[in-house]
Amino acid sequence: MAVWAFGKRSAADGNARALPGTSTGTMSLLSTIWSPASLALVTTFPVAVIFVARLLMPKRPQQLSEFPSASKLAEPVQSEEPRDSSFSQRMEDHWLVPAILCVGLLAWIYYHFFVKRSSLDLNSLNTIFLMLCFLLHRSIRNFSRALQRAVVSCWPILVLYHLYAGVAGLIQFTTVGEAASDLIAPISTRWTFPVLTALAGTIVAIFVPSSGGQWVIQGFVTIKAAEAAGVTAQRGMLALGVGDQMGNLVAPFWFLVRAEIARIDFRTFFGYGLIFALLWFVFGVAAFTFLPC
Repeated sequence: MAVWAFGKRSAADGNARALPGTSTGTMSLLSTIWSPASLALVTTFPVAVIFVARLLMPKRPQQLSEFPSASKLAEPVQSEEPRDSSFSQRMEDHWLVPAILCVGLLAWIYYHFFVKRSSLDLNSLNTIFLMLCFLLHRSIRNFSRALQRAVVSCWPILVLYHLYAGVAGLIQFTTVGEAASDLIAPISTRWTFPVLTALAGTIVAIFVPSSGGQWVIQGFVTIKAAEAAGVTAQRGMLALGVGDQMGNLVAPFWFLVRAEIARIDFRTFFGYGLIFALLWFVFGVAAFTFLPC
């Protein structure tokens, strides 16, 4: 019988040995990825996406010639759109925003080297470089423009990863993540637990685009909440997986990648992605609420 195990498997005795705080023991795949709930989700969701996509298809599709920038995928952007005088545009040009970021990053560097007395590692090296970038470019606009010229297609990702890492650290190494997850415990029942777990997973996944990282943050709490609600740990894990994928579907992270590669405004197709994300959430929550797993 195939098993799904979280933890290390001892070569000597073949028993599942738990990692601290994250063990669910040994589970059959028939109760997880091969459960009726999982099979129903992966078979019905693609059909629903195809059907809804056909309904949403424009009656007059836009021709490729209407996206002239898409034919210059490997060329740097030469011209910039006219800038207005909105508050956000002024903040992009102002020195105050990078100055505040530099102060925050410098405080972390001081804490890392002089309080914790840690050595130079990948995190501290990236933090130092990021602070120097803000310091030398003197505005968010200059920094973004330099990245755009250097990387061309996927430059926003270089900045987003730093922001995600900061939020992930806040959630993982403080009480924020556990406190947010504990909010669902008092109102969880057999019927509300999957939707509440999926919602919590979605919120965390938006800031932590890593399934493994999310499990470290929410895994133990989800299992305990499932036990308190009177449902299996498998149901909690699968509901958390719905939220994990929702983070990928609703966060602009991957939309920005595709938009920069195709040289189109991500708002052109972002709304369609949100509709498909809603389908995934409804089908996933329904499957892991009412079907066996």
